[in-house]
Amino acid sequence: MIETEALTVEHIRQLSPHSAQYIIPHKQKKSKRYGLILFSAGDRPQAVAEADDLEHALKMAGCNVMKMDWNGGAELQRMIESALSRIVSDCSLLIVCLMSHGCRGVLRGSDGKEIPVNDILHQFTYTLPESLPLVCNLQLMKQKKNTAVYTC
Repeated sequence: MIETEALTVEHIRQLSPHSAQYIIPHKQKKSKRYGLILFSAGDRPQAVAEADDLEHALKMAGCNVMKMDWNGGAELQRMIESALSRIVSDCSLLIVCLMSHGCRGVLRGSDGKEIPVNDILHQFTYTLPESLPLVCNLQLMKQKKNTAVYTC
């Protein structure tokens, strides 16, 4: 059925308890795959090129992509809220790429202010419907000078 029918988000919610795997329909007419690229380019010269590469990869994976350059934590949260309000009704899959400097569980925007990664994760958790599972939870694996490495 998921290979032949254009399922809505409501169809996915109803079918999910009957499947061991999360349902992502092949036909994307009624529910869509989204990619959200949030990057801070202020003091990162290669950020735009990296974001462009991610955009290309997500489009190749069949995602509708939104790419946004943010400067500070409040602006980042507004961008996330705006993007989620546009996609929440027909989102079957959301891939979020958040690019920034930072350390020890915080992001730092171009304005130099820090925002905890957990604040961003909570924003997604509280905004997205419960039927859209959080597939990957970031965990700090190791830390080098000014670089945090996360694993799923």
